[in-house]
Amino acid sequence: MNADDYEEGSVFKGLSLEWEVLTDLEFSGCRFEGCTLEHTRLVRCRFESCTFSGCRAAELDCKDSILLDCAFENCHLTGINWDALCGGGFMAPIETLDHCHLKYNYFTEMNLSGFDFSGSEILSSLFADCDLSKSKFNLCPLEQTEFFRCDLTGADFRQAAGYRIDLETNKLKKARFSFPEVVDLLNGLGIRID
Repeated sequence: MNADDYEEGSVFKGLSLEWEVLTDLEFSGCRFEGCTLEHTRLVRCRFESCTFSGCRAAELDCKDSILLDCAFENCHLTGINWDALCGGGFMAPIETLDHCHLKYNYFTEMNLSGFDFSGSEILSSLFADCDLSKSKFNLCPLEQTEFFRCDLTGADFRQAAGYRIDLETNKLKKARFSFPEVVDLLNGLGIRID
């Protein structure tokens, strides 16, 4: 693609880019199937209402780039800083996340209220200063995933496992948890259960 390219409603299959720099590209309503972006730099790129299916993205370096209302299904996403793709937290980069595998992802100062993460795997990731009120993490493996200073009011963690939630810094009123995972929350308070 050339600089200043605009694509609307296009389908990209099997596209594979590694150690590339993409500049001034705009995609609207496009579909990406089985594509790979690894160690790629996105400069002033915009993806709006796009769908990513069976794609792999790893270690993206994003500068002045935006994702807006994009859908991800059966994707592997590694080392993604979502805050860098949401225009300063004013827009939602992700519309849906369906059966995806996320590892080393960062969600900072984002409004993800009511978002449904159910069925996706989120490993060794961080949610910090996010609004996750009424969000759903049902059936999510969350090993080594931390929640820090988040609003988890009414969030649903039933049948989720492996999460680390600091009881002192997160808002947890009306949040729902399953036994025995809920017992691990007490570890942070130094409480022993015999």
